[in-house]
Amino acid sequence: MSYQVIARKYRPQTFDEVVGQRLVTRTLKNAIESGRIAHAFLFSGVRGVGKTTTARILAKALNCHEGLSPEPCGKCPSCQEIAASNSVDVQEIDAASNTGVDSIRELRESVRYGTSRDRFKIFIIDEVHMLSNAAFNALLKTLEEPPQHVKFVMATTEVHKIPVTITSRCQHFEFKPIQFAEILQRLKDIVKAEGIEISNYALRAIANEGQGSMRDAQSALDQVLSYGGSEISDEDVRSLLGVVDEGLIAEVADAVLGQNRKALLEHMQALLESGSDPQHFCRELVQHVRNLMVCRAAGWDERLLHLPDTQRQKVEEQAKRFSGIDLIRFYDLLAKTQNELRWHNRPYIHLEIALMKLVELSRLPDIEEVIGQVRSGQAPSVSGGSGTATAEREPRPVPPEPAPPEPAPPEPASEARDEPPPPSAVADAEVPQQLLQAVRNRKPDLAGLLPGAEKIRYQDGKLVIGLPRGGGFQGRMLGSKENRRILKDLCAKITGSRPSVELREDDAGDDSSDAGADPEKDPKVRAFLEAFPGKYIVEKE
Repeated sequence: MSYQVIARKYRPQTFDEVVGQRLVTRTLKNAIESGRIAHAFLFSGVRGVGKTTTARILAKALNCHEGLSPEPCGKCPSCQEIAASNSVDVQEIDAASNTGVDSIRELRESVRYGTSRDRFKIFIIDEVHMLSNAAFNALLKTLEEPPQHVKFVMATTEVHKIPVTITSRCQHFEFKPIQFAEILQRLKDIVKAEGIEISNYALRAIANEGQGSMRDAQSALDQVLSYGGSEISDEDVRSLLGVVDEGLIAEVADAVLGQNRKALLEHMQALLESGSDPQHFCRELVQHVRNLMVCRAAGWDERLLHLPDTQRQKVEEQAKRFSGIDLIRFYDLLAKTQNELRWHNRPYIHLEIALMKLVELSRLPDIEEVIGQVRSGQAPSVSGGSGTATAEREPRPVPPEPAPPEPAPPEPASEARDEPPPPSAVADAEVPQQLLQAVRNRKPDLAGLLPGAEKIRYQDGKLVIGLPRGGGFQGRMLGSKENRRILKDLCAKITGSRPSVELREDDAGDDSSDAGADPEKDPKVRAFLEAFPGKYIVEKE
């Protein structure tokens, strides 16, 4: 007997053997048991998830000689012929090669005649979305009111291309991508039945190649078995499928964390010498960034990460060192680079530049921090407050809430009533600058709403904040109960007394004298443009 590939040899023969489509198979089994069998079915989903296989099982269940049953016997002539794709009463039509209206006219003619032997005449139309508009129109009436002995089962990977007039005449079942764990378990069962020695790491790599498609994963396994025989090593899988060593991915991430450009170039040279596909490497790097993001947000969960426990320590360590905003930036850049590598004529160089960009992205400050610094009159820091370019970068920590002041030791009541509060050790003129720094440490977004220190005054137990004319939104935000409380608490720590807070819109003064000045000469504007290169555009009223 000629060799059969794994995808055909281990193709499911009953509804219970179909992996990952329990909702579909249960519905079909219940319909058969209750006798509520539709005349037309539409199966949609990505490739290799069991659409055509389920259609054949449905045909066997309907035509089994043992009787109409959700569990076909698999031994009668009808079941065996359907499994071998040579049944007279079950016709499989490839719509990709029979797209025209003439093919549908022939189908309509054959519908008129009864079955040769079985209970139903069943038409399985694969890739039905490839039919032309004229062919769809010719199929409409027959699909809506076929003879009692006729059933239609249509399969497609692009259901959006099928006219609504067709889908509305069918029972639509959507096949989901198969979960990683289910593909992995199925591969384990296959290699056990075949007597193959292969590591769990290699099987995980093969299952990951499927990307939700059981057939793709089985085809990759077939390819590996053809190469390695009965004993498959991890190196065989990496070499044949182009799987990048997870150690190299982790080293690249460490080099980005340490801003080690030389190490990144050396890793790229090793990738070039090994002949690995740069697009595949970039895809694995995108997956690693996604894993770090998931680990940072939800902790270690193998169900979400699809990673073995051997990588747990490294992934958790890197997830703590990267900031959330950096991971989002890295994902955007790498996903864009992966698409560009498809057509780039020098992909290795393009990937090298992308890795250099990752280092520069890790040095960018948060836009909220820069806005707050500009508003307070300070030059924005391009290092983002996370260290210099040569130092190993630590993640941007969220500013911790300052600890509440320790209560003073209890004193006798008589002395406490007679003693006045401690005088302020800070001059009134120094309060605005210290207040801005304290607000910036505690709540950066509130610091972004405050004007510069020159627009803030502290005098006679009152904190006066000047706002520009028309600053209604800024005034409403600063005037909220929570923000006022924070300003009073911080000011009390600086001055020793809890002040009242007053917002004065007219305190900004009349800026008409500066209307004719060049905005780009403003030191705040220049500092902002140095941190974020761009163009200053003045909108004329």
